[in-house]
Amino acid sequence: MKIVTVLAHQDDEMFCLGTLLRLRDAGHTIALVCTSSGNKGLPFADADPSVAGATRDSEIRAVAAELGAEYRCLGRDDGMVWEDTELRRELITVIRELGAELIFTHWIDDYNSDHSVTGRAVVNAALWANLPSFEPAVPALADTPRIFHVNPGDGYGFEPTHFVELDDDTAAEKARIGRLHASQMGVMKQMSGRDYADQQQDKDRLQGERMMVRYAEAFRPCLSERRIPWQDVLPGRLDRVSP
Repeated sequence: MKIVTVLAHQDDEMFCLGTLLRLRDAGHTIALVCTSSGNKGLPFADADPSVAGATRDSEIRAVAAELGAEYRCLGRDDGMVWEDTELRRELITVIRELGAELIFTHWIDDYNSDHSVTGRAVVNAALWANLPSFEPAVPALADTPRIFHVNPGDGYGFEPTHFVELDDDTAAEKARIGRLHASQMGVMKQMSGRDYADQQQDKDRLQGERMMVRYAEAFRPCLSERRIPWQDVLPGRLDRVSP
């Protein structure tokens, strides 16, 4: 299966990185797409946007290498992602070119406008990815991709329905790979005193408690027409020896 994340920024894959690791280990192919260049992502360094963009590009490419993933960037200014004709056409094209069968994207009502716009734009573009009348220069997909929204956290009307269990090794590997986003770890540590990988692990621990496991990532499917997920589209529970 071809798994594609279509997210706003070069660290947003942290929302589903543990699940991506499990899918990679199961033999599936992964691609990462960002709608923004991340060029405003070093707010405390007074960096030129080109420096910030280049830094974040290097970091996400290191993450992609760990996943064996292809990386694409649509290059919108950080904080300025809006759905227009060009973005919709680019998303239809990249979803087709990557052969997406399952897409992870943002929830449609998120704390960051780039996230919300990206999530809505992905849903709209995926609806037409299998219709040859849209963007006829690029071959249409045989089927509409399935979509799962990643969990933005509490307070945004997101109630997860699907959970992917992470064992201790996967949680540790998620943190290790996530820290390849060194610039964003530093930004978050300056803002809150703890880096982004630690914060994500706290969230994964809370979701795990809901399912009586150590760690879990939580998702909500997009249930638009033709996109009800296959029953076995996400990794199942881990094998454990009963005490």
